[in-house]
Amino acid sequence: MIDCWRVLSALREYYSYGETDAELIPICESTARELTARVKPNADCSDIRLINAAAAMANHRLCVKKLHSDEGVTSFKAGDVTVSISPAALAENAEKEKTRAIIAALPLLRDEEFLFRQVSI
Repeated sequence: MIDCWRVLSALREYYSYGETDAELIPICESTARELTARVKPNADCSDIRLINAAAAMANHRLCVKKLHSDEGVTSFKAGDVTVSISPAALAENAEKEKTRAIIAALPLLRDEEFLFRQVSI
């Protein structure tokens, strides 16, 4: 199984969350379990690509959670410069990052997608 503590470490390193471990571990454990279920039998669960993919999935879930809360616009001001971004934009960026991380981990994951169509002549 993918180590949820390594996922937590990657989540903190790449996405700078200030929440406590107790708040983040359930999400990290959930994404680690979800991704572990998709890992090929011969793949190494400690591969950094899997750790990063689980961290990106956790980040996406946290962003979606913030999107549905009443936090409004996130902003930062330093002197005359103000930077602001909406939770919706954060969630959109998190979705893109999650997709990139999962694509990087694809060689370690089972192909679970199947498409069946009828060909009309």
